[in-house]
Amino acid sequence: MDFNKAGQLIALYEQGYFTGGSFSESTIRDDLQTRKASDAYAKMAGRWSNELDKKKSFYIQEFSNGLSTIKTILDAVRTHQSWDTMLISRCEKCINQANKLHDIVRNF
Repeated sequence: MDFNKAGQLIALYEQGYFTGGSFSESTIRDDLQTRKASDAYAKMAGRWSNELDKKKSFYIQEFSNGLSTIKTILDAVRTHQSWDTMLISRCEKCINQANKLHDIVRNF
């Protein structure tokens, strides 16, 4: 495994999952709330809209894929002879955040 590329990939997850990223907690909550409102307005207008469920499915799939990738990197780093403790810590933080975000989406 190319650990430089693995570090770059983890940086992308960090960017997305934390503070204002496209998959950060505030962004997800705002997006889901907007889709929930859109579904309610559509229902009031006599049409069916399923935007919230579609977006929840999208997020859940994204977090499942992200968790799989991050765990693969983490396992590779841990089995490598010279552990990169900083990269391990970063992976663990991303895993924890992805699990938290996954729960937010599931329980919304």
